[in-house]
Amino acid sequence: MFHVINLGCKVNRVEADALTADLLAAGAQIAAADTATVIIVNTCTVTAEADTKARKAIRQAARQPQSPWVIATGCGVNLDPVVWEALGKRIIAEPNKDVVVQRALELLSGQTLSDTEAPPIHSTEFRARRGVKVQDGCDNHCSYCIVPAARGAARSVPLQQIRETAQALEAEGVREIVLTGINLGRFRDVDKGLRSLLTELLQATRSARFRLSSLEPPDCSRELLELIAASDGRLCAHLHLPLQSGSVEVLEAMERHYDLAAYEALVHEARATVPGIALTTDVMVGFPGETDAQHKKSLAFCRKMAFSRMHVFRYSLRPGTTAALRGDQIDPTVKAQRACEMRALAQELMRLDLKARVGTLERVLIERSGRGMSESYHQVRVDAQLPPGSLITMQFERLRDTLLEGIETP
Repeated sequence: MFHVINLGCKVNRVEADALTADLLAAGAQIAAADTATVIIVNTCTVTAEADTKARKAIRQAARQPQSPWVIATGCGVNLDPVVWEALGKRIIAEPNKDVVVQRALELLSGQTLSDTEAPPIHSTEFRARRGVKVQDGCDNHCSYCIVPAARGAARSVPLQQIRETAQALEAEGVREIVLTGINLGRFRDVDKGLRSLLTELLQATRSARFRLSSLEPPDCSRELLELIAASDGRLCAHLHLPLQSGSVEVLEAMERHYDLAAYEALVHEARATVPGIALTTDVMVGFPGETDAQHKKSLAFCRKMAFSRMHVFRYSLRPGTTAALRGDQIDPTVKAQRACEMRALAQELMRLDLKARVGTLERVLIERSGRGMSESYHQVRVDAQLPPGSLITMQFERLRDTLLEGIETP
C-alpha cells in the first residue's frame, strides 16, 4: 500500500502522476496516508517556505499509523540528500526519480518493476487533464532562483516520445494535455523547437487540446502566437508569462532575460494576434532592495497588463543564489503587506476578466461533477450530469461569485 504526496510546480505534479502510474502498473495498491506502508514525498525547493513545507510533510508522513517508510525525492533532495535523511530513521532520500519506483516496490514486497502496461491515464486515480513533461532543467540562473542547481541544465524529451505519449493519451480518452517543463520554451530536439513540437502534436492527434503550462517571455514568438490563433481551439488561448516584477530596477536586479518594454510589447502582440487570449503570470514581492516606490510601480504595471490571474509570492532567501548575498533584505512584515496588496489587485483583475467573458463562447473541460475549466483557465459551473473528462462548448451567460455559468451549445 503506497501513498504519494506532491509539492510544488506542474512539472512535479506530472512526475508524481508518473510514479503513481508505474506503481499501479507493477501491482502496488494506492492508499490513504494513514494506511500506507510506503509514502513518497516529491519535494519542492523553489523557496525557503517550500523547504519548510517539505520537511513538515516528511515528518507527518513518518508519524502515520503504519510507521511507513518515507521516500523523499524531488528538487529539495537533489540539493542535499543527507539533510533530508537526517529527519528520521525510516526516511530514504532518493535524488534519482528514475529509481524511486523500484525502491518503493522493494520496500513494499520485494518485487521488481514488471513490464505490465500502465493503467488507463484517465482512470479515477488521475485528473481530467493530463500533464506531459517535455523539458527539464534551466540555464537562466536568475539571481533569486536555486532551480538550476536542483534541476540541472536544460534538456528535452525526444519529440517522437512526446508524440507517442500524446497519441496514447488521446486514445484513452484524455481531452486536454498540458505540456510542462522547467523552461518549456527551450524545448529542442535537433533543429526543432516548441512551435515545431506543437505543429507535430496537432498533426499526430485528432481532437485533444493542448495547453502550455508556462512560457518565459523571450520564448514566446509571433509564429507561436499565430499557430495558437490558427489552431481552432486545439491550442488553448491561454499563456502563463512569468513577470516577477513590474519595476525596471528590480527586474534588472533579478537578472531576468527581458525588460518591461519587451514584456508589454509581447502582451499587446498576443492580444492582437489571439483575440480573447487569457494571460496569467507570476509576481514576486519583497525582492532585496525593493523600495515602496518600486512596489507601487509593479502594482501599476500589473494593472496595466490586466492579467486574468496572478500567482503572487514573497521573495524567499535561498542560499547559493546571488540575491541571498545582498545586505538589503526586506523585513518580513513589509513583504507580507506588499503580498496582500498585490493579491488584492490580482482578485480585482480576475473579476474584471471574468466579467468580460460573459457573453462569449469557450470550450470547457469537465473536471469533476458540476465543475469545469475553461480554455481561459477559469472555473465554470456545469451540469452535474456531464461526465468528467468530456470537452464541451459553452456560452457564458452570467457570473456568480467567481464561477462562470452558461449553457452548452452544439
